[in-house]
Amino acid sequence: MPTKTRADSNQANAQDNSGGGTEPTPLAERRHAPGTRYIYERALLRLDGWLQDRPVTDESLAGYLGTLFDRGLAPASAATAVAAAKDRARREGAASPAGTCTEDALSAYRRDGAGRGPGQVVGIKWEDSDRMSDLAAGCGNARGLRDALLIRLMSDGLMRVSEAEALDVADLALSKKKLLVTIRRSKTDQDGKGVVFRGGPDTMRLARKWLEAAGIEEGPVFRPVNKAGRVAGSRLSDRSMRDIVKQRAADAGIEGRVSGHSLRVGSAQSLRDRGATSSQLMTAGRWSRVETMAGYVREQDAAFGPMARLRYGFQPPAGRRSRSSRRGSARADRRERRWVRKELKRQRRASKKHEKGLARIARAVIVS
Repeated sequence: MPTKTRADSNQANAQDNSGGGTEPTPLAERRHAPGTRYIYERALLRLDGWLQDRPVTDESLAGYLGTLFDRGLAPASAATAVAAAKDRARREGAASPAGTCTEDALSAYRRDGAGRGPGQVVGIKWEDSDRMSDLAAGCGNARGLRDALLIRLMSDGLMRVSEAEALDVADLALSKKKLLVTIRRSKTDQDGKGVVFRGGPDTMRLARKWLEAAGIEEGPVFRPVNKAGRVAGSRLSDRSMRDIVKQRAADAGIEGRVSGHSLRVGSAQSLRDRGATSSQLMTAGRWSRVETMAGYVREQDAAFGPMARLRYGFQPPAGRRSRSSRRGSARADRRERRWVRKELKRQRRASKKHEKGLARIARAVIVS
């Protein structure tokens, strides 16, 4: 009689726990962020339309990349198509269609198509974002207040459009002298650990004015406003936010290719201009890769590169302060850290209370 090994037991337990099937659960289907799922779906629609009922193989996928290259698309489009095909195969329990042919084609695509794509958008630095915000607030209506606050927050926190869209009133900790903003989830924080940044004095005043003028006490911070000045209860879409940034930039006389990402790019450049280190930039912008961050401040780094510093004597801003100023700043930093810890505890308690309430509702629905 064959002996049952521990590996056999583990395999049997795994089959029992999985119900004997390989169908992905609804939770597993949501392993990617909604934006990523949408991009993959669009990429698969285009791929399937090109295949015309043919199976996705290593050779056919490589051929599709050749078509994309001939159409002049950027390497990022090719990489997205391959990633989407691999993700669908994984979800269906099939082998990955991306083999040697696809990998070779993608490598050649990246090499020969390196100059393609729209490139970096125009960075809206602090002085320009302040002018945009002031012009918007000067309109004297609810839309102007909302747009001014959106611009300030995205600049202060190097926020992505998706992060600004997801902001709720509970994420804004307003006191008499401070505004702390919690970003609960981001592109590089899919687990929802969250980060907190402090808004400037003007941002704090705008937040208070907007919430009071719109009568918002809970729910989304940014909402649609109609021509009559009536504030809706729904959340302002990411597309609307991008249009707001573009329009307010045009009103301020900012030229070039502006997008919803321009405030994030410009704020990173302003930080580098003031002498921020790479570590400080990584923390402020919540980047997971140094290469991504470096792309934002390429021009600033070139201005103070080795040749500029060592041959011609150009030096980046030192950002040094006197000893007394450093002592006062240290005390202020300690007070700030205590206040932040206290606020984070309060927000965690509120979040747990909210989760318990949702659990009670779910149990009630199941019982009924």
